[in-house]
Amino acid sequence: MLQLYMINYEEALNIITNKLSVASKTKKMALLDSVKHICAEDIYATSSLPTHAIALKDGYAFLEGNSYEVSTGDILKVGTDFVIPYEENLENPPYMYNIKEKAEDIKENELLLKKGELITAYSITSLASQGIKMLKVFQKPKVGILSIGDNLCPVQKEIKKGEVYNSNALSLGARILEIGAKVSKVWQVKNNKTAIKEHLNELKKCSDFIITTGAMSKYDAMSQLIYDDDFNILFHKVQIAPASPTAFTVFNNTPLLHLTGLPLSSLLGFELLGVPAIKIIKNQTAHERKFLKVRNKEEFTCRDNCTSAIPGFFDGVYFKSAPSFGAGMLNVLAKCNGYALITNKNVIKKDSLVEFFTF
Repeated sequence: MLQLYMINYEEALNIITNKLSVASKTKKMALLDSVKHICAEDIYATSSLPTHAIALKDGYAFLEGNSYEVSTGDILKVGTDFVIPYEENLENPPYMYNIKEKAEDIKENELLLKKGELITAYSITSLASQGIKMLKVFQKPKVGILSIGDNLCPVQKEIKKGEVYNSNALSLGARILEIGAKVSKVWQVKNNKTAIKEHLNELKKCSDFIITTGAMSKYDAMSQLIYDDDFNILFHKVQIAPASPTAFTVFNNTPLLHLTGLPLSSLLGFELLGVPAIKIIKNQTAHERKFLKVRNKEEFTCRDNCTSAIPGFFDGVYFKSAPSFGAGMLNVLAKCNGYALITNKNVIKKDSLVEFFTF
């Protein structure tokens, strides 16, 4: 059996960036429906805004020593020097006081939205101001989820003794929707190589990307199956905590992220590797990881020989780690708004700076 060495987190990200293919299918969408999609073309302003200088206050506009009354938003006469509000009594206001100049907001032919840029609620502002009704966007990637385990129970069914509800699948599905992709199917299968392969062959027909959870221990079916000829292993095992058994493969031209079945390990592994992968597949050009440098509120420890994702809460001033964050814990992230990324450090002292990533 082929043996692969454990790579570090940055190496894993570089492999994902260089090996994944981006979305190419596009469609036209109504402006409001385009939110959370990726823009598929550069969009330029067709006219300047405002089209003329306008008043920013109710009051008196002054032109060559003479005044005239204006209301907020009124177009001003050419050459108007300033506007003095009714409630003010200024003798020498500065030039253009309370005036928005022509083209101050948007200039004709200005680039409003780049190809590959995520369309947000505030992207819509400038587009709507130009009367744009439809946008060309990349189609959202379809992500399939395959949960592997002999004791899993779908939430739609009555649970039996010895079973656990398949909460991982629904958590991942919800997160996939949050970051602007689609969930094609959510399936589960026993810890059996033949059954897993059959499900993957069906799932890839309707998915651009597949996530598996579970069966990644050394002798488990998924961990063994990725070494078959049908799988091209990009990496297997990453120096990340708590998700080191994670693997990334290509199965018959479909990329697969293989996560463990332990809840916190699975979900943080998805944040570290699944979220960047989906952003690339979406054709989102600005997919770099953005973080805040924040102060740590209370000392905590983590592993010093890898990159650790420490779940916690940033209150706007301090980051506070979750009280405990073992790989098998279930409900940790519900009380967090992000995680700190710590590399090769064991003790994180109070007031030291950490890199905080929001969910």
